[in-house]
Amino acid sequence: MTKPFTDLIDRYLQAVGFWLPRTQKQDILAEISEDLRSQLEDREEELSRTLTESEVADLLKKRGRPIFVAGQFLPQQNLIGPALYPIYVFVLKIVALCYVIPWLVVWLGILIFNRAQWATHLSGEWHSLGTLWTIVFTQFGVITVVFAVIDRVSVKSPCMSDWDPRKLPKVKIETPTKRRYNAVCGIIVGIFGLVWLLAIPQYPFLIIGPAAYLVRGAPIWQTVYWPLVALSVAGIFGDVVRLLRPDLTWFPPTFRFATTLLSAWIVNALLHTQTYVLPVNQQGTGVAAAVNLSILITSGVLAVLAVAGLVVYAWQAIREIRRSMQPTALHTA
Repeated sequence: MTKPFTDLIDRYLQAVGFWLPRTQKQDILAEISEDLRSQLEDREEELSRTLTESEVADLLKKRGRPIFVAGQFLPQQNLIGPALYPIYVFVLKIVALCYVIPWLVVWLGILIFNRAQWATHLSGEWHSLGTLWTIVFTQFGVITVVFAVIDRVSVKSPCMSDWDPRKLPKVKIETPTKRRYNAVCGIIVGIFGLVWLLAIPQYPFLIIGPAAYLVRGAPIWQTVYWPLVALSVAGIFGDVVRLLRPDLTWFPPTFRFATTLLSAWIVNALLHTQTYVLPVNQQGTGVAAAVNLSILITSGVLAVLAVAGLVVYAWQAIREIRRSMQPTALHTA
Protein backbone atom coordinates (compact mmCIF):
# COMPACT_ATOMS: atom_id res chain seq x y z
CA MET A 1 0.00 0.00 0.00
CA THR A 2 1.23 3.47 -0.82
CA LYS A 3 1.62 6.15 1.81
CA PRO A 4 -1.32 8.32 0.56
CA PHE A 5 -3.43 5.16 0.54
CA THR A 6 -2.74 4.33 4.18
CA ASP A 7 -2.29 7.83 5.59
CA LEU A 8 -5.50 9.31 4.19
CA ILE A 9 -7.56 6.33 5.36
CA ASP A 10 -6.12 6.55 8.86
CA ARG A 11 -6.83 10.27 9.02
CA TYR A 12 -10.34 9.70 7.69
CA LEU A 13 -11.04 6.96 10.25
CA GLN A 14 -9.70 9.18 13.05
CA ALA A 15 -12.12 11.93 11.99
CA VAL A 16 -15.04 9.49 11.87
CA GLY A 17 -14.12 8.01 15.25
CA PHE A 18 -14.29 11.41 16.96
CA TRP A 19 -18.09 11.36 16.60
CA LEU A 20 -18.66 7.73 17.54
CA PRO A 21 -19.51 6.42 21.03
CA ARG A 22 -16.54 4.72 22.72
CA THR A 23 -18.37 1.45 23.27
CA GLN A 24 -18.93 0.95 19.53
CA LYS A 25 -16.05 2.93 18.05
CA GLN A 26 -13.54 0.11 17.41
CA ASP A 27 -16.07 -2.23 15.80
CA ILE A 28 -17.51 0.49 13.56
CA LEU A 29 -14.09 1.78 12.49
CA ALA A 30 -12.94 -1.75 11.72
CA GLU A 31 -15.98 -2.23 9.47
CA ILE A 32 -15.46 1.08 7.68
CA SER A 33 -11.71 0.46 7.32
CA GLU A 34 -12.21 -2.95 5.76
CA ASP A 35 -14.79 -1.60 3.32
CA LEU A 36 -12.64 1.38 2.31
CA ARG A 37 -9.48 -0.63 1.81
CA SER A 38 -11.39 -3.19 -0.23
CA GLN A 39 -12.81 -0.46 -2.49
CA LEU A 40 -9.41 1.15 -2.98
CA GLU A 41 -7.69 -2.18 -3.72
CA ASP A 42 -10.39 -3.04 -6.24
CA ARG A 43 -9.86 0.33 -7.87
CA GLU A 44 -6.10 -0.30 -8.09
CA GLU A 45 -6.69 -3.69 -9.73
CA GLU A 46 -9.08 -2.08 -12.18
CA LEU A 47 -6.51 0.55 -13.17
CA SER A 48 -3.54 -1.86 -12.90
CA ARG A 49 -1.54 0.76 -11.04
CA THR A 50 -1.16 2.39 -7.68
CA LEU A 51 -3.68 5.11 -6.89
CA THR A 52 -2.47 8.65 -6.49
CA GLU A 53 -3.22 10.74 -3.43
CA SER A 54 -5.78 12.73 -5.38
CA GLU A 55 -7.59 9.58 -6.49
CA VAL A 56 -7.68 8.23 -2.93
CA ALA A 57 -9.01 11.59 -1.76
CA ASP A 58 -11.73 11.53 -4.43
CA LEU A 59 -12.93 8.10 -3.30
CA LEU A 60 -13.03 9.22 0.33
CA LYS A 61 -14.86 12.37 -0.72
CA LYS A 62 -17.54 10.26 -2.39
CA ARG A 63 -17.82 8.21 0.77
CA GLY A 64 -18.91 11.38 2.59
CA ARG A 65 -17.81 13.75 5.30
CA PRO A 66 -16.60 11.89 8.42
CA ILE A 67 -19.37 13.32 10.57
CA PHE A 68 -22.03 12.14 8.11
CA VAL A 69 -20.54 8.66 7.95
CA ALA A 70 -20.50 8.49 11.75
CA GLY A 71 -24.12 9.65 11.86
CA GLN A 72 -25.17 6.65 9.78
CA PHE A 73 -24.12 4.34 12.61
CA LEU A 74 -25.89 6.33 15.34
CA PRO A 75 -29.58 6.04 16.29
CA GLN A 76 -31.57 7.57 13.46
CA GLN A 77 -33.77 10.53 14.35
CA ASN A 78 -36.80 11.85 12.47
CA LEU A 79 -36.40 15.42 13.68
CA ILE A 80 -32.63 15.68 13.17
CA GLY A 81 -31.02 13.65 10.42
CA PRO A 82 -27.83 11.60 10.66
CA ALA A 83 -25.77 14.41 9.11
CA LEU A 84 -26.13 16.76 12.08
CA TYR A 85 -27.09 14.32 14.84
CA PRO A 86 -23.49 13.77 16.12
CA ILE A 87 -22.96 17.55 16.39
CA TYR A 88 -26.36 17.92 18.07
CA VAL A 89 -25.46 15.34 20.73
CA PHE A 90 -22.04 16.94 21.16
CA VAL A 91 -23.56 20.38 21.81
CA LEU A 92 -26.03 18.92 24.33
CA LYS A 93 -23.13 17.31 26.20
CA ILE A 94 -21.25 20.62 26.27
CA VAL A 95 -24.30 22.40 27.68
CA ALA A 96 -24.73 19.71 30.33
CA LEU A 97 -21.04 19.74 31.26
CA CYS A 98 -20.55 23.51 31.34
CA TYR A 99 -23.92 24.60 32.78
CA VAL A 100 -26.15 21.87 34.24
CA ILE A 101 -23.55 19.90 36.22
CA PRO A 102 -21.83 22.97 37.75
CA TRP A 103 -25.25 24.40 38.69
CA LEU A 104 -26.23 21.14 40.41
CA VAL A 105 -22.91 20.95 42.25
CA VAL A 106 -23.27 24.50 43.56
CA TRP A 107 -26.89 23.84 44.54
CA LEU A 108 -25.91 20.65 46.36
CA GLY A 109 -23.02 22.42 48.10
CA ILE A 110 -25.27 25.22 49.33
CA LEU A 111 -27.86 22.70 50.51
CA ILE A 112 -25.23 20.72 52.43
CA PHE A 113 -23.66 23.87 53.84
CA ASN A 114 -27.04 25.00 55.17
CA ARG A 115 -28.07 21.59 56.45
CA ALA A 116 -28.36 22.98 60.01
CA GLN A 117 -31.37 24.91 58.72
CA TRP A 118 -32.26 22.25 56.18
CA ALA A 119 -35.90 21.85 57.22
CA THR A 120 -36.53 25.60 57.05
CA HIS A 121 -35.01 26.14 53.62
CA LEU A 122 -35.96 22.83 52.00
CA SER A 123 -38.96 24.18 50.11
CA GLY A 124 -36.97 27.13 48.79
CA GLU A 125 -34.08 24.95 47.65
CA TRP A 126 -36.41 22.55 45.83
CA HIS A 127 -38.06 25.52 44.17
CA SER A 128 -34.66 26.67 42.84
CA LEU A 129 -34.03 23.13 41.58
CA GLY A 130 -37.32 23.29 39.69
CA THR A 131 -36.15 26.54 38.12
CA LEU A 132 -33.02 24.74 36.90
CA TRP A 133 -35.04 22.04 35.15
CA THR A 134 -37.16 24.70 33.49
CA ILE A 135 -34.03 26.40 32.18
CA VAL A 136 -32.55 23.06 31.06
CA PHE A 137 -35.63 22.02 29.13
CA THR A 138 -35.80 25.47 27.54
CA GLN A 139 -32.16 25.39 26.46
CA PHE A 140 -32.35 21.84 25.14
CA GLY A 141 -35.58 22.68 23.34
CA VAL A 142 -34.06 25.73 21.66
CA ILE A 143 -30.98 23.76 20.64
CA THR A 144 -33.16 21.00 19.19
CA VAL A 145 -35.26 23.47 17.18
CA VAL A 146 -32.16 25.25 15.85
CA PHE A 147 -30.56 21.98 14.70
CA ALA A 148 -33.81 20.82 13.14
CA VAL A 149 -34.02 24.03 11.11
CA ILE A 150 -30.36 23.81 10.07
CA ASP A 151 -30.88 20.17 9.08
CA ARG A 152 -33.78 21.09 6.80
CA VAL A 153 -31.96 24.03 5.23
CA SER A 154 -28.59 22.35 4.77
CA VAL A 155 -29.80 19.18 3.05
CA LYS A 156 -29.38 20.74 -0.38
CA SER A 157 -26.40 22.90 0.50
CA PRO A 158 -23.39 22.32 -1.81
CA CYS A 159 -20.96 22.81 1.08
CA MET A 160 -22.06 19.45 2.46
CA SER A 161 -20.27 17.62 -0.35
CA ASP A 162 -17.56 20.19 -1.08
CA TRP A 163 -14.65 19.17 1.17
CA ASP A 164 -11.09 17.89 0.82
CA PRO A 165 -10.00 14.71 2.67
CA ARG A 166 -6.37 15.84 2.33
CA LYS A 167 -7.07 18.64 4.81
CA LEU A 168 -8.05 16.24 7.59
CA PRO A 169 -5.87 16.42 10.75
CA LYS A 170 -2.82 14.17 10.98
CA VAL A 171 -3.20 10.91 12.88
CA LYS A 172 -2.29 11.31 16.54
CA ILE A 173 0.19 8.60 17.53
CA GLU A 174 1.77 8.33 20.96
CA THR A 175 5.34 7.23 20.27
CA PRO A 176 7.62 5.58 22.88
CA THR A 177 9.70 8.77 22.95
CA LYS A 178 6.63 10.85 23.74
CA ARG A 179 5.55 8.41 26.45
CA ARG A 180 8.98 8.60 28.07
CA TYR A 181 8.95 12.38 27.83
CA ASN A 182 5.54 12.55 29.51
CA ALA A 183 6.69 10.19 32.26
CA VAL A 184 9.86 12.20 32.94
CA CYS A 185 7.87 15.45 33.04
CA GLY A 186 5.41 13.79 35.42
CA ILE A 187 8.25 12.76 37.74
CA ILE A 188 9.76 16.25 37.77
CA VAL A 189 6.41 17.94 38.39
CA GLY A 190 5.57 15.34 41.05
CA ILE A 191 8.81 16.00 42.94
CA PHE A 192 8.21 19.75 42.93
CA GLY A 193 4.64 19.12 44.10
CA LEU A 194 5.82 16.90 46.92
CA VAL A 195 8.36 19.49 48.10
CA TRP A 196 5.64 22.16 47.98
CA LEU A 197 3.26 19.95 49.96
CA LEU A 198 5.88 19.19 52.63
CA ALA A 199 6.59 22.91 53.04
CA ILE A 200 2.96 23.93 53.59
CA PRO A 201 2.81 23.22 57.38
CA GLN A 202 5.66 25.67 57.96
CA TYR A 203 4.63 28.10 55.22
CA PRO A 204 0.80 28.15 54.86
CA PHE A 205 1.24 31.20 52.65
CA LEU A 206 2.11 28.75 49.86
CA ILE A 207 -1.48 27.48 49.63
CA ILE A 208 -3.77 30.32 50.74
CA GLY A 209 -1.57 33.33 50.04
CA PRO A 210 -2.23 36.54 52.02
CA ALA A 211 -5.27 34.88 53.62
CA ALA A 212 -2.77 33.05 55.88
CA TYR A 213 -2.71 36.21 58.02
CA LEU A 214 -6.49 36.00 58.49
CA VAL A 215 -7.23 32.27 58.79
CA ARG A 216 -5.50 29.07 59.90
CA GLY A 217 -6.03 25.41 59.14
CA ALA A 218 -8.66 23.43 61.03
CA PRO A 219 -7.87 20.08 62.75
CA ILE A 220 -9.20 18.13 59.73
CA TRP A 221 -5.94 18.78 57.88
CA GLN A 222 -4.00 16.85 60.52
CA THR A 223 -6.10 13.84 59.53
CA VAL A 224 -5.70 14.10 55.76
CA TYR A 225 -2.25 15.66 55.46
CA TRP A 226 -0.16 12.48 55.42
CA PRO A 227 -2.59 10.66 53.11
CA LEU A 228 -2.16 13.63 50.75
CA VAL A 229 1.61 13.22 50.99
CA ALA A 230 1.23 9.49 50.30
CA LEU A 231 -0.89 10.32 47.26
CA SER A 232 1.82 12.67 45.98
CA VAL A 233 4.54 10.02 46.48
CA ALA A 234 2.34 7.46 44.74
CA GLY A 235 2.05 9.75 41.73
CA ILE A 236 5.84 9.89 41.40
CA PHE A 237 6.05 6.11 41.80
CA GLY A 238 3.45 5.62 39.07
CA ASP A 239 5.41 7.77 36.60
CA VAL A 240 8.62 5.88 37.42
CA VAL A 241 6.93 2.54 36.69
CA ARG A 242 5.47 3.87 33.43
CA LEU A 243 8.93 5.09 32.44
CA LEU A 244 10.73 1.82 33.23
CA ARG A 245 7.96 -0.66 32.31
CA PRO A 246 5.74 0.83 29.59
CA ASP A 247 4.80 -2.72 28.55
CA LEU A 248 2.68 -3.20 31.70
CA THR A 249 -0.63 -2.19 30.16
CA TRP A 250 -2.54 -3.37 33.23
CA PHE A 251 -0.60 -1.10 35.58
CA PRO A 252 -1.97 2.41 34.66
CA PRO A 253 -5.68 1.64 35.24
CA THR A 254 -4.94 -0.53 38.29
CA PHE A 255 -2.72 2.17 39.77
CA ARG A 256 -5.29 4.89 39.02
CA PHE A 257 -7.96 2.80 40.74
CA ALA A 258 -5.78 2.49 43.87
CA THR A 259 -4.92 6.20 44.00
CA THR A 260 -8.53 7.17 43.31
CA LEU A 261 -9.58 4.94 46.20
CA LEU A 262 -7.20 6.84 48.49
CA SER A 263 -8.49 10.12 47.08
CA ALA A 264 -12.05 9.01 47.81
CA TRP A 265 -11.09 8.34 51.44
CA ILE A 266 -9.61 11.84 51.72
CA VAL A 267 -12.67 13.45 50.15
CA ASN A 268 -14.95 11.44 52.44
CA ALA A 269 -13.04 12.76 55.46
CA LEU A 270 -13.38 16.32 54.17
CA LEU A 271 -17.12 15.92 53.60
CA HIS A 272 -17.64 14.90 57.22
CA THR A 273 -16.85 18.42 58.38
CA GLN A 274 -17.75 21.92 57.25
CA THR A 275 -14.84 23.59 58.98
CA TYR A 276 -11.60 23.64 57.03
CA VAL A 277 -10.13 26.95 58.18
CA LEU A 278 -10.62 29.01 61.34
CA PRO A 279 -10.46 32.81 61.58
CA VAL A 280 -7.39 34.23 63.29
CA ASN A 281 -9.14 37.52 64.07
CA GLN A 282 -12.44 39.28 63.45
CA GLN A 283 -11.38 40.31 59.96
CA GLY A 284 -10.89 36.69 59.01
CA THR A 285 -14.45 35.60 59.82
CA GLY A 286 -15.82 36.40 56.37
CA VAL A 287 -12.77 34.96 54.64
CA ALA A 288 -13.05 31.72 56.64
CA ALA A 289 -16.73 31.34 55.72
CA ALA A 290 -15.98 31.83 52.01
CA VAL A 291 -13.04 29.40 52.05
CA ASN A 292 -15.04 26.78 53.95
CA LEU A 293 -17.89 26.98 51.45
CA SER A 294 -15.50 26.76 48.49
CA ILE A 295 -13.72 23.71 49.88
CA LEU A 296 -17.01 22.04 50.73
CA ILE A 297 -18.34 22.51 47.20
CA THR A 298 -15.04 21.36 45.70
CA SER A 299 -15.09 18.27 47.92
CA GLY A 300 -18.58 17.46 46.67
CA VAL A 301 -17.41 17.70 43.05
CA LEU A 302 -14.36 15.55 43.80
CA ALA A 303 -16.58 12.95 45.49
CA VAL A 304 -18.67 12.58 42.34
CA LEU A 305 -15.54 12.36 40.17
CA ALA A 306 -13.98 9.81 42.54
CA VAL A 307 -16.99 7.51 42.37
CA ALA A 308 -17.10 7.74 38.58
CA GLY A 309 -13.33 7.19 38.40
CA LEU A 310 -13.48 4.08 40.58
CA VAL A 311 -16.06 2.51 38.28
CA VAL A 312 -14.17 3.38 35.09
CA TYR A 313 -10.72 2.41 36.36
CA ALA A 314 -11.99 -0.84 37.86
CA TRP A 315 -13.49 -1.84 34.50
CA GLN A 316 -10.32 -0.83 32.62
CA ALA A 317 -8.08 -2.66 35.10
CA ILE A 318 -10.09 -5.88 34.86
CA ARG A 319 -10.06 -5.68 31.06
CA GLU A 320 -6.30 -5.10 30.85
CA ILE A 321 -5.51 -7.80 33.42
CA ARG A 322 -7.57 -10.30 31.42
CA ARG A 323 -5.76 -9.29 28.24
CA SER A 324 -2.36 -9.69 29.88
CA MET A 325 -3.31 -13.19 31.05
CA GLN A 326 -4.58 -14.43 27.68
CA PRO A 327 -1.17 -15.12 26.02
CA THR A 328 0.00 -17.07 29.08
CA ALA A 329 -3.21 -19.10 29.16
CA LEU A 330 -2.92 -19.97 25.45
CA HIS A 331 0.74 -20.87 25.83
CA THR A 332 -0.03 -23.16 28.76
CA ALA A 333 -2.79 -24.85 26.84
